[in-house]
Amino acid sequence: MTDKSVISTAHRALALPEIVGEILFSIYNYRAIIWHRTRWLLNCALVNKTWCNEALRILWSDLEPDRIPLDEVMINISPDRRQIYANFVKAATVTTYSQETESVVQPALENLVFPQVHTLRLILVFHNMDTQEGIRTPVLNMPNLQVLYVDRSIGPIYLYPSQWDCLADHIPKLFPTLLDVRVEIPAILHITGFETLSENMPHLESLEFEELLDLSDVEDTFTDDDDLDDEDAHSEDTDEN
Repeated sequence: MTDKSVISTAHRALALPEIVGEILFSIYNYRAIIWHRTRWLLNCALVNKTWCNEALRILWSDLEPDRIPLDEVMINISPDRRQIYANFVKAATVTTYSQETESVVQPALENLVFPQVHTLRLILVFHNMDTQEGIRTPVLNMPNLQVLYVDRSIGPIYLYPSQWDCLADHIPKLFPTLLDVRVEIPAILHITGFETLSENMPHLESLEFEELLDLSDVEDTFTDDDDLDDEDAHSEDTDEN
């Protein structure tokens, strides 16, 4: 085989989506920070159309590490092209929103189907202590969603019973195909909180909590904090005297 034929064979191989995809996937899985891997794939996307398609498919497949909400990603894409990219996504993050931002968040996601999404991270952004206000979740069409992580960004450090009850009511309606729910916020629950979700989701296989607390545990924490504040105030008064 001549050098020319070897080069020709290599060129043909590097034009096959299956081979290009494996190469780019290996690059993406290389042990480097996400920013470097993303930049490498964007450079690869400039080679030709095949490389561009495969690079975009990989880049869009897992949006969860960046923790950029799905609506913020989609709002920057023209509406007529959003479904193209929605078809690539397999893991993503969404955040709850306030009444004031509903007119921005929901249009970015409406009429879209995310057929490949299997894992979703729901970030609770509590704008105040009102349960309904704190848990306004975008309506999402994810027919194959299996795993849901529930986390927090802004607001209480605990998930209170009323907040969980609201979630337990929303989750089955939004994500009926779920098999696994993992709550990564310390939660204070009544037994009815478990029963509600289990009854409404017969296919649910796993419900995990990072930490379950009794309401008295939280009250004790607040009491201890108040005692420390009183001691600090007393010390300051003593020093002044």
